Amino acid sequence: MHDSLRRMTGAAGILLGIALAFWIFFGAPNGWSGDMRYVRFAIGLCAYGLIHGGVTWIFPDAPEDSQPSAQDGKTA
Repeated sequence: MHDSLRRMTGAAGILLGIALAFWIFFGAPNGWSGDMRYVRFAIGLCAYGLIHGGVTWIFPDAPEDSQPSAQDGKTA
């Protein structure tokens, strides 16, 4: 997958997660009681997962960047 497409997908995921979190906080019926509060909690976790997944898509782990190699001549 191209870097620009991956980053656009990540940004869309972040925006969707933030919109879902705002809806849960500001727009969702606050009268959800009983078992519906578990549904609200699950939707909140999905919003967190979307934001985390979007950030992971935008900034992927690069194992070669995390540790300096011995051939660089630099020490940690």
